[in-house]
Amino acid sequence: MKRSILLSTSIIFLTLILCACGAGSPSFKVSANGESWYFGFGAEKIMPNENSAQPLYIAGYNSALSISGVLDHCTAKSIYISTGGSGILLIGIDCIALDSGTVKKIRASLSDIKNVDYINVYSTHTHAGPDTLGLWGETGIDGKNDDYMAELIKAAEACARKAMSNIKSGSLFYSKTETKGMFRDSRDPIVTDDNLYQLRFCADDGTGGARIYFYGAHAESLRGANSLLSRDFPGKLCDSMEEKTGDMCMFAPGAIGGLVMTKEFVYDTTAQAVENLEITSNKLIEYASSITSDMERELAPKLSFVSEKFTVPLDNPAFLLYKTLGILTNDAVRYPGSATGYGVRTELNLLMLDDIAIALIPGEIFPELISGKAYGNANPEKPENPKPLYDIAKEHGVSELLIIGLANDELGYIVPPSDFLLNEKLPYIERTMDHKGEDHYEETNSVGPQCAPIIAETFEKAIKRTGK
Repeated sequence: MKRSILLSTSIIFLTLILCACGAGSPSFKVSANGESWYFGFGAEKIMPNENSAQPLYIAGYNSALSISGVLDHCTAKSIYISTGGSGILLIGIDCIALDSGTVKKIRASLSDIKNVDYINVYSTHTHAGPDTLGLWGETGIDGKNDDYMAELIKAAEACARKAMSNIKSGSLFYSKTETKGMFRDSRDPIVTDDNLYQLRFCADDGTGGARIYFYGAHAESLRGANSLLSRDFPGKLCDSMEEKTGDMCMFAPGAIGGLVMTKEFVYDTTAQAVENLEITSNKLIEYASSITSDMERELAPKLSFVSEKFTVPLDNPAFLLYKTLGILTNDAVRYPGSATGYGVRTELNLLMLDDIAIALIPGEIFPELISGKAYGNANPEKPENPKPLYDIAKEHGVSELLIIGLANDELGYIVPPSDFLLNEKLPYIERTMDHKGEDHYEETNSVGPQCAPIIAETFEKAIKRTGK
């Protein structure tokens, strides 16, 4: 997530009108083994209202930049997974991000749906979609287009209902392939997950199945000067693989924090943005197409799902201001000890498919917090980093850990404590540079340094509850 809004720091008076929300149920668990996998899938385009009285701003880089044209329309896609009883819904939406307030509206629209234990909503994080958080409008004004948000919720509901209407029995296969020369990590240390992961559902009746691709890069190959509506490379990848395979394809962003994106494959991405998108997409399509059946491993129909509610201190006054102005709709609760006196109530979810764990994380987590590879050390207090999520998963018998970021909420960047550095004069408002000249932009879009340890602690709680 990138933000370029100049913020006022006069926040004290505004906090007096902030409502604290209830904590809700602390955890939820369901598990089921069966004779077969069952899945359903659906898709629905999100069409902008041409007669809307409000502007439609593009998200990701610049404030108040109106969308000038369309490369391709954003889509809501859903897959339902079960082992014969009730199951889990995953809804993926092509947008920059959604906070928990919008996720609640989507869940409410599906409150009558049967045989669904839990609904998860995540964003593909395209930086060429409309502003769905409200952060890229005029300064201090909600940038969301109400008509578009209504269409987004309707599309999410429609794709979920389609998924529930065409449930099939079948098999589930897992695979991965290493992508080479694809990434640009703009912040030291250079840590990326170079794998493109695939889950493939194959229907028993021989009809089309479904695939989910997991990849740890920001969807912003069109870069910051772009004003054309697009799903970016997730859309191109999915469209092409659907045409090649006859399966519905979804994209899920992995650990993209810190800040991991795809490389620039052209000389000038301002003048050649669409060409850069095409090259990036074609390379990923080639990697996805290289996955053959002998690279796949079949997963037994064993499903477990845990949702853990938790609260993270809200130290960032900018986020509190957005909440107070009604721009962000995350759940806020009183939290004595945080820099603002508030915390964000959110959730981390864990979906186990046989021995594959999928962590649904409400933000943009740094890859080193997953893998435990090299950490930065710019924080002068030298705090310890939490145990890497991959190590926690391994300790509990998980063979592979996949990440879906920006799931069910958006906490911004989840930064290792050892590398968390703030501007001394205007912390969280102005970015700063460390002694090596490294830019610490991500901290301005983070709830605070305690987020990463709490995420790790909550993840360990969740994996213990699965019984692994």
